[in-house]
Amino acid sequence: MSIVQRSGRWTLDEKVDGVFVVKKGGQFEAKIVTNSYDPDADDGDETSGVLRSVIEVEDEQEAEDEFVSYVTQQGVAGFDVAR
Repeated sequence: MSIVQRSGRWTLDEKVDGVFVVKKGGQFEAKIVTNSYDPDADDGDETSGVLRSVIEVEDEQEAEDEFVSYVTQQGVAGFDVAR
């Protein structure tokens, strides 16, 4: 996985093409899935069996915007979110 964006303790990592993982302090929080994701690929379906949020967006830019929105809603300013 490669880190696409970081905000305090939060990171947005690209897991496979079209699937991004939101983590807080290294712990899984949510998946953001773009239209470029192919659920029929050999990697298995990244949207099944997820215990937390799966957020569907159009493209990578929208995934990055959704990451910022998610962190703003879920994070604590001054503690785990750089503002």
